[in-house]
Amino acid sequence: MPVFTLPIAFLALLAVPALVAIYWLRNRARERRVSSLLLWLDERQRWEGGRRVHRLQTPLLFFLELLAILLLTAAAAGPVLRAGNAARPLVVVLDDSFSMQAGAAESPREKAVRAIEAELRANRYNSVRFLLAGETPQLLGESGEDPAAALRLLQGWRCGAATAKLDEAIAFGFELGGSRARLLVVTDHAPPASSADSADGADGADGADGRLQWWSFGAASPNFAIVQATRTRRDPEDRVMIEVANLSSSAGSTTLDIDANAPFALSLAAMETRRILLTLKPGAPPLRARLGDDALRADNELLLLPDARPPVRAAVRVRDAALRALIDRALESATGIAMNAEPSDLLITDEDGAPSSTDNRQPATDNPIEQWTLRLLREPDAASLLGPFVLDRAHPLTEGLSLGGVVWGAGRAEQAPGTPVIMAGNIPLLTDLDRAGAHELRLRLRPDLSTLQETPNWPILLANLIAWRADAAPGPRPANLRLGEQTTLTLPPGIDAVTLTDPQRNTRRIPVIGRSLPLRADAVGLHEIDAAGVRFSFAANALQQRESDLTQAASGRWGNWANAPSLQWEYRSIVWALLLLTLFVLAIHAWLIRRNERE
Repeated sequence: MPVFTLPIAFLALLAVPALVAIYWLRNRARERRVSSLLLWLDERQRWEGGRRVHRLQTPLLFFLELLAILLLTAAAAGPVLRAGNAARPLVVVLDDSFSMQAGAAESPREKAVRAIEAELRANRYNSVRFLLAGETPQLLGESGEDPAAALRLLQGWRCGAATAKLDEAIAFGFELGGSRARLLVVTDHAPPASSADSADGADGADGADGRLQWWSFGAASPNFAIVQATRTRRDPEDRVMIEVANLSSSAGSTTLDIDANAPFALSLAAMETRRILLTLKPGAPPLRARLGDDALRADNELLLLPDARPPVRAAVRVRDAALRALIDRALESATGIAMNAEPSDLLITDEDGAPSSTDNRQPATDNPIEQWTLRLLREPDAASLLGPFVLDRAHPLTEGLSLGGVVWGAGRAEQAPGTPVIMAGNIPLLTDLDRAGAHELRLRLRPDLSTLQETPNWPILLANLIAWRADAAPGPRPANLRLGEQTTLTLPPGIDAVTLTDPQRNTRRIPVIGRSLPLRADAVGLHEIDAAGVRFSFAANALQQRESDLTQAASGRWGNWANAPSLQWEYRSIVWALLLLTLFVLAIHAWLIRRNERE
């Protein structure tokens, strides 16, 4: 049964009485007696409209004209036909956080998979799309055209993200599905108040208008979790800090097992956190810790790798005794340094003929990154400079420096090779020349005209240099991450691709541009990297207290798709069909008129 979207157009039916009148009101010809009809051009009787009422004449042309008027009026009224209520897309937003794994075999994820399967088999959709809600929304494969194909996509739903940003995923889902799509959110907690109102049919800020349903499959349960952990090198030892929290509404106890240590028995009050401090011997292997089994397994295990960076091998070749003493005293306070080791990673010299960074490269097996050089320039024509000093705060060497009130003795030449790092007005005092990853630094300094070496800025400057050089060594920085964080892998020269193996032993090859590669910790456990035979690794741990807290988990369903008027039925316009039929009727009408004229 058609539905008319513009009923006022039926006023055009007033043209029907006018058409009938044309055929009804006609003049009868008066009878005249004549002697002959030879002089008449057309002796056939013609009927024309007039004022006399006669019997209604209904030739075929009348019915065609009446049909054309009816068809045009119906087309102007905008008729649509109801096509059914199943031809619409479905977008399913999947909570991809690791809290969906709570409960093992009866986890919220497993319950959600069964509920989604029942929904897809009970209703027909023209397409089904799955959207993973993690740190950023991400499509899970292509759209499935039938329930079996759609359910196969759910095998890629791993629930390993650090958090689930559902609001962003919902907004993206509405844009992805279009105005006709239904949106289903699958998670383990109840919706916030604004989303619940929108799901129940109110016009929310996101414009859901009843198109949103929220299904939750969680269950509130107590949970012990490792919520914080660090491992820091403090020569010659490693310091470890671990925090365990009782995320429940009542007191409880658990056991923390740590490699090569006696188990720690922990009794914690509700929502209490306990901190454990350890000291590891130099060269200690990766540390593993584990809590007793409870509702959620991902936050019970911990892996902390040692800082694999070797100490920076520094060589000092300074002829000036006073300047040499200043450098040695500053380097004594720096950590992570091996003095006068060969081959060296860092050369500090005041010799004019000392090799540059590009001339003193070490073999790849000993030192994959070229030697860096700090060249001290003692210029005879120098003066004491009071500033103002301009520092490049984005450069690693300027971190923590404050040159207010400092006197700096240096030459007045305005030209120096490299990028200025510290300047006095327009005079460069420290420059950085990058030669394909090997840095050559030039420091203009006259200690007899300066107070720089008498302030904390001097040891800070050299400590920054040592730390910067250590960070440039091959390997990931940092090596211990929270789930979802990103590390930067520094590579030896000449590497164009690496192979990454995740904790599930899945491997993928990643191309490399330059000598650094950002990598995200997207799974809990050990990630291994093979860079042309050189191996590195980093660890990811589920240290997210908000996701580990299961006290707010709940089950239920919110929203009713039947409350969305625009989704109750699907309508198709038939105006085009009426117009085509009208053209066909008018074509027959014109053909009949032409045939009558020929006769």
